[in-house]
Amino acid sequence: MKTSNLLVPDVGTLVEYGMNGFGTAPATYRVSGWKRVAPTPKFDPDDFIGQILFESCREFETGSGQARLQSCLREEATHLSLSGIAGAIAPIEQCKIIGRVNWPEEQIAEARESAIRRGKSHRMLF
Repeated sequence: MKTSNLLVPDVGTLVEYGMNGFGTAPATYRVSGWKRVAPTPKFDPDDFIGQILFESCREFETGSGQARLQSCLREEATHLSLSGIAGAIAPIEQCKIIGRVNWPEEQIAEARESAIRRGKSHRMLF
């Protein structure tokens, strides 16, 4: 699922997601990267061993009932990687943009480049 960059907050954007630890106000986070639901790999019908290995790995991930996520580029994102007092990963549509960090543009550019490097790796989250 591809999304428009206009809909996906950039690194350094401040968002509200969920409630703070006291349940008294929305929790505030900084966007630090992007995640997506990992696509199901495509196998050659004759790749019997690959299919068995994939199914055995799925047994580990289905215990929580949640889809596995992976790092991705901004245009691929379905979720945001968030930093704050604690970290979070949240669906984009559940985050409310409230501003931007008060950092020098060079620092934001470095954080964005780091997020892009992680996104290009498409590393799976466990």
